[in-house]
Parts: sequence; structure tokens; C-alpha cells
Amino acid sequence: MEAHLDIAGVGKRFRQTVVLEDLSLAMRKGEFVSLLGPSGCGKTTLLRILAGLLSPDGGRLHLAGRDIGRLPPHRRNIGVVFQNYALFPHLTVFDNVAFGLRARGTPREEIAPRVRRLLDMVRLGPMASRAIAQLSGGQQQRVAMARALAVNPELILLDEPLSALDRKLRETMQVELRQLLRELGMTAVFVTHDQEEALALSDRIAVMNAGRIEQLATPAEIYARPASPFVLDFVGQSTALHGEVVEAGDGRLSVQTAYGVLRAQGHFAKRARVLVAVRPERIAPRPAPDAEWTGIDLPLAAQTFLGSRRLLHGHLGGGDRAIVELPAETEISGDMLPISWRITDTLVFPAPDVAE
Repeated sequence: MEAHLDIAGVGKRFRQTVVLEDLSLAMRKGEFVSLLGPSGCGKTTLLRILAGLLSPDGGRLHLAGRDIGRLPPHRRNIGVVFQNYALFPHLTVFDNVAFGLRARGTPREEIAPRVRRLLDMVRLGPMASRAIAQLSGGQQQRVAMARALAVNPELILLDEPLSALDRKLRETMQVELRQLLRELGMTAVFVTHDQEEALALSDRIAVMNAGRIEQLATPAEIYARPASPFVLDFVGQSTALHGEVVEAGDGRLSVQTAYGVLRAQGHFAKRARVLVAVRPERIAPRPAPDAEWTGIDLPLAAQTFLGSRRLLHGHLGGGDRAIVELPAETEISGDMLPISWRITDTLVFPAPDVAE
């Protein structure tokens, strides 16, 4: 299937600083892809290039079969929802949503029904005549979304539009946003540094680091099988121990860590330096029960109560870390805890050049 959005070999630098490096990304129509990464990784620069607010130094941008790389913003048929919403305070809710339609010369008799339909979809129909200042943050976010969708764009770009909302409202708006875009069959690129938001909203996630995509995959794949130590560290929590392979063969490894020998699946040479990791919910507070499990004795440093769950933090050094997630009612005492997990849940990476 031909990609609806095709980004190929895009690069961007500001003076001597490389912001995007030979970046490629293809999306199908109706797909929701999040650009996830820390500040400075290039995700907002890529969004601005797609919107036509920045010019790339090279590469190709195709949308719905058109080369949009040299087109001005108003000819790209792309909707944008900014972090601060960028609403017009002197216009009513209705007029904000109608703004793009009027700018494009849409006949007057077509504007009103389209605006009313969108306002009903975002549950703001009764507020059409209100001033923007009379709306809450969540309501303003809905107006910005309706305005971006009013012109029936081929692509919608969302630049952290939920970041200014409090946690409970943000979670509610995540559900509403995803339902709305699915109902409309809208293709969307969503910029965020919030891993939970990306996991909750996305069909796929592009984890970005230093101007490159480190991994592009579904949320489940990103979390369960991160492609690199960076992705492991940025998306979710984990127990991660540095070690050296002491036995290797038939796809099985034994890795010597500072806290004992761990077994894993993988193909590394003997004496290779590696990072062994496991997600905290995969760990059981007990010694390894059989040959399909592995584990260590964990020196405990602290416990964190989080309502439905409890996190145990290991007292480790040398760049190692350990987090165990248990049901909240689990009682743990003492300074040392035997922990184990299935060998198939163990993740192994080449050791980073610099210890974390």
C-alpha cells in the first residue's frame, strides 16, 4: 500500500548543530503516529517542517501523492494544533472554528453546517457564541481541534496539545481525541515527551534521539521489545544490570553481573559487555523456581506506594538500577529480597559506551 505521508531522507541543521539526520518515516492513511523523545531530539523541528514553517536541508515530503516540500503552508492542506492552541481571543468559538474555511473562500452556506457539526462532535455546540476567555483549558483544546479539522486536512499535526492540562483532564482528553480522530479517519502526527501519553494514543510510536528515529513500532512492541538501551530507558521503567557474558551457545547466555549470574536468550560472544534488563511487572519476589527462570538477590533501598501497586527500588551502584512492581497489598520486609523472572522476559543489549 502506498504511504499517505512519506518522509524520506529529511535533514536539518542550525549552523553547526545537526537537528535532524537523514530521517525517514512512512504513514498509512488514518494512522496515528507519536513522535516521542526528550527535549532537543528533533521532534518539533520535524513537525514544523511538515507544516511548512521550516525548510529542510534535504529530503522528500510527499502527502496524499503530492510533493509538498516546496509548497507554502496554506497550500499543504495540513491542520495544526499548537501547544498553546493559538486561538483568536477577539473571535467567538464559532468564528475561531470557521476562520480557516473563510480564509479559503468556502461558500457561506457551507460554513455554518460544517462548523456546527464539528462543535457538536467536540461537545461544544451550546458554546458557539462564547468568547474564548470564557472557556476552560479543556474546552479551548477542543476548539483548537475543531478549527484544525474544519478544513478537512489530509494530515493533522498536534504539538503537545494536552501538556497544559491537569492530569485527570489530560487523561479524559486523550480518550476523546483518539475517538474523534478515529471517527474521522484522520491521519495524525502527535509530538510529545510523555511516554504514557504516547503509549495510550498511538497506533505506532517513533522514539527519537539526537535527530534520528531509534525505533518505530506499535506501543506494545516498543514496550516489550525496545530496540536499544535508549528506548528501554525512555519508555517505561526497568531493572537494568551491566554484565559480561561468561557462557554462550545455542541462543542461550549466562551473564555475570555485580549481583549474580543471570541467564538470557541472545547471540553475543563470550566476554562481550552487555546490559541485561527486565520490565518491573515481570518480576516475582521469590527465588527462580526452575530452569526457565533467572534472578538475583536484590538489596532493597526504598518502597513507593502508588495506590493499586507498590514499587520496590534496589540499592545498586555502578550505573545499575532495579525496580520491582508488585500489587499494593504485597508486604515486603527485610533488606534483601530474592527476585526472579522468566528467561524469555530478559532483554539483552550491547553495553552502552557510557554507563548510565
